[in-house]
Amino acid sequence: MAMQVSKKSRLAAPSALLLLLVVAALLPPPRAEAGHDGAGGDDEPPPTPCSPADRAALLGFKAGVTVDTTGILATWDGGDDCCGAWEGVSCDAATGRVVALQLEAPPLPPPRRSYMEGALSASLGGLEFLETLVIRDMARIGGAIPASLSRLSRLKQLYLEGSMLAGGVPGSVLSGMASLQYLSLAGNRFEGKLPPELGSLPGLVQINLAGNRLSGEVPPSYKNLSRLAYLDLSNNLLSGAIPAFFGQQLKSLAMLDLSNNGFSGEIPASLCGLRNLTDLSLRHNKLTGVIPSQIGSISSLNSLSIDSNLLVGSIPESLFGLQKLWNLNLSRNGLSGSLPPGIRHGLPSLVSMDLSHNHLVGGIDHFFRSISPARRLTKNASSDMSVIFLPRQLQHLDLSKNSITGALPEFGAGASLRWLDVSGNAIGGQIPSSVWRLVGLQRLDISRNKIRGTIPASVASMASLRWLDISGNALVGRIPDSFARMARLRHASFRGNKLCGKIPQARPFNLLPAAAYAGNLCLCGKPLPPCRQI
Repeated sequence: MAMQVSKKSRLAAPSALLLLLVVAALLPPPRAEAGHDGAGGDDEPPPTPCSPADRAALLGFKAGVTVDTTGILATWDGGDDCCGAWEGVSCDAATGRVVALQLEAPPLPPPRRSYMEGALSASLGGLEFLETLVIRDMARIGGAIPASLSRLSRLKQLYLEGSMLAGGVPGSVLSGMASLQYLSLAGNRFEGKLPPELGSLPGLVQINLAGNRLSGEVPPSYKNLSRLAYLDLSNNLLSGAIPAFFGQQLKSLAMLDLSNNGFSGEIPASLCGLRNLTDLSLRHNKLTGVIPSQIGSISSLNSLSIDSNLLVGSIPESLFGLQKLWNLNLSRNGLSGSLPPGIRHGLPSLVSMDLSHNHLVGGIDHFFRSISPARRLTKNASSDMSVIFLPRQLQHLDLSKNSITGALPEFGAGASLRWLDVSGNAIGGQIPSSVWRLVGLQRLDISRNKIRGTIPASVASMASLRWLDISGNALVGRIPDSFARMARLRHASFRGNKLCGKIPQARPFNLLPAAAYAGNLCLCGKPLPPCRQI
C-alpha cells in the first residue's frame, strides 16, 4: 500500500515539477565567488575613480573660495575619489572624468542667505570633459570669467548666475565653447557691449544676460542664431532699435524679453511672424509709434507686456483674437480711442489685463459686457442686459487713469477676480449692491470718479477684501455699521466724499489715519473727534 501511487498523485506530479521549473527560471543566477574564473557573474564593474587631473582642478576651484556658508565644499574633504561624495560633482562611470559641476546655494528664510565668496579659479579650464557648469546664486563670487574656460569645448550648459562676476562678457572665451547650447550669466555685474562672438555659436538655444550693466546695440551677428528659442536681455542699459531680424531669421524664438532697457524706435512688424512665440516683454523702454496691426498673428502668445513706453494710437482689433493670451499689459503709454469691437468675443484665457494710464474712452458697462465671452449669453438675452459676467478665470483688471465713462454694472459672477481698479476715470452712477458677488476680490479701487449715492452694506460681505478705496467721489450717507465685521481689511480711504455719521468703531476703521476720512461733511468717532451726544 505504501508504494502505491494514486491516479490523483500521478497527475499532480508534473504540475509540481513545472512550478519548480518556473520558480527556478525567475530566480537570479548564483553570484560567482571571489576569485572564480567562471562566467557566472553579471555584476556591473565598479565605477572608475575620479581622474587625478579633474580632482586637482576641483581643488583649485575650492582654493579660490575664501568663504563658504553653503556647506557644499565641506564635502570636498580631500578624499581620492571626487566622483563619490563630493557634492555637486558628477562623473562618467566608465572614464572617471568629471562631466558636470552643479553648485547652487540652498535657500534660507529671509533675510539670511547662504553664499560663497571668492573668485572663479582658472583651474576650471582643466575639466576638459565637462558638459555642464552651474554656479548659481552664490552672491559673492566676483572677478572675471577666466580665459582658460575657452578650453571647455564639450560644454553644453553654462550657468553663472546671481553673483558678482564683473568686467566684459568674454566673447573670445565663450566662442571657444563650440558645443554650447544654454548660456546664462544673469544677475551679475557685467559691463560693456554684447559680445558679437556669440553669433558664431549656431547651436545656442538659450541666451540669458539679464540683470547686468550691458550697453549698446544688439550685434547683427546674432541673426545667425537660428536655433535660439529663449533670449532674455532684460534689465540692462541696451539701446538702439529692436532688430528686424529677430522676427525674420530667429524663427525658433519662444521667449523674448527686452524689458527695462533703453530701446527706441518702433516695434518691428516682423515680430508678428514668430509663430512659436509665447512670451513677449518690451516693457519699460522708449518705444514709439503704434502697436503693429498684425499682432494677432502670433497665435501662440500667452503673455504680452509692452507697458511703460511711448506708444500711441488705438489698440489693434487683431490683438483680441489671441485665444491663448492670459496676461496683457499695455499700461503707461499714450494709447487712445475706444476698445475695438473684437474684444466682445476674444481673450477667453485672460487672467490679467492692465490698460491703465492711457487715454482710452468708452462706457465702463460696455467694457464689462465686451470682455465676457459671447457663449455666456443665451439666445434670448438682450445685448443691453444689466447682470454682467466677468470671464471666470480673470483675476486682475486695471483700467485706472483713462477717460472711461458710464456707470458700474450689476455683477453676476466673478469668483476669480482678485484686483479691480477703475480709479481716476469719469465713471458715474452708484456702487452696485451686487458688488458682493465678487467674493474673491482683495483690492477694490473706484476712487477719483463721479460715483454718487450711498455705500451698499453688502460690501461688508466681501470677506476677502484687503484694500478699499472709494475716495474722491460724491458718496453720501453713512459708512454702514456692517463694516465693523471687515476684520481682514488692511487699507481703506473714504476721503473727499459727502459722508456723515459715526465711523465704525472696530479695527481697522478706528485705527486708520484721520486723513482717510478728511474732506467729508460730518464724520465722527475715532480717529476723528467724538460724535456729539444728542
